Amino acid sequence: MRHYLASLLIASGADIKTVQARMRYATAATTLDVYGHLCPDADESTRTAIARVITARPDFTAESRREGKGQP
Repeated sequence: MRHYLASLLIASGADIKTVQARMRYATAATTLDVYGHLCPDADESTRTAIARVITARPDFTAESRREGKGQP
């Protein structure tokens, strides 16, 4: 039941610190060691987040990068 509850929390989007508190582990590292394989693909979510931020910046277009304008 314990593993099932933690699995449900992670699948529902709970962060590791929340899962740690619910499972009463001493550290988030222990929680990650036990349940890390259940976490969603962090690489894809970070790529998406970075792309969203860069795309939203009007001063950071492909043209401004070529011309050396704007800040990366």
